[in-house]
Amino acid sequence: MNDPIEELRNKLKEAFFKKEADWTEKIYKSQQYQQELKYLRDISKDFVDSLRYISFYSTRAGKIYDNFLCIRTIDDLIQSSIGILFMVENGIHNTVRRELRFLIEMITKYVLVDYAKMGENFQVKTEYLKDEVPNSSIEVIEDYQTPFSGDLEKEFRNEVKDLFYKSCAYVHPSKRQIDEQMRNFENGNTIGFESAKMLSDINRTIFRTYDMILTMVFHSFGHSMSKDLFEQIFNDNTKWKYHKGKYTKAYKGLLFI
Repeated sequence: MNDPIEELRNKLKEAFFKKEADWTEKIYKSQQYQQELKYLRDISKDFVDSLRYISFYSTRAGKIYDNFLCIRTIDDLIQSSIGILFMVENGIHNTVRRELRFLIEMITKYVLVDYAKMGENFQVKTEYLKDEVPNSSIEVIEDYQTPFSGDLEKEFRNEVKDLFYKSCAYVHPSKRQIDEQMRNFENGNTIGFESAKMLSDINRTIFRTYDMILTMVFHSFGHSMSKDLFEQIFNDNTKWKYHKGKYTKAYKGLLFI
């Protein structure tokens, strides 16, 4: 007598392997998917390398930059970026959106504190963060004097808030998240079987977030030190992805007026 549980297991196993083979052939090996995968790896590498350059160069004035929250958090940013790359490569997107929300909130608050308490030691800054900066809110971006002015400053603040609030749909239980999950399920886009469009969408969100984060880290690092890095490293690297970042590009323009 056949074991019905074993029969079911074999049928499910066979169906899974067929789905995996079909997805690999039609989606994963497609030109669009491979281009998006390469783009993801490129923007991740350039983001990590940029942060490492800032960290290395900050040692020229270690006694100063050891007190900067934005500089001291570079290791956390790099860890998150590596984790985000791994997750997206394995079809995990919503967890990535939650992490991006945390990163944009963190760096916004850190750069705000770095400027509000410029010249103070690390302990003073962390106490100020604890006592004066509200938790779980991005509205403090309105208190941040960005490196920009006029319409571009408004756009930057609005885009930070837009990213944060849209990501909240993946942090808290929401109809939007459920509807998206059901739609993906109906289309067969379960974990590890995402479409090329899904990969493209998350790539745009990642690049947009990294562009704003780099801008704030550069701003915290300061005009002179950031200019040195652009002159010595980034300007000559035509393949550096963040030449096309809306705000990184705009910040670079301010360095060479």
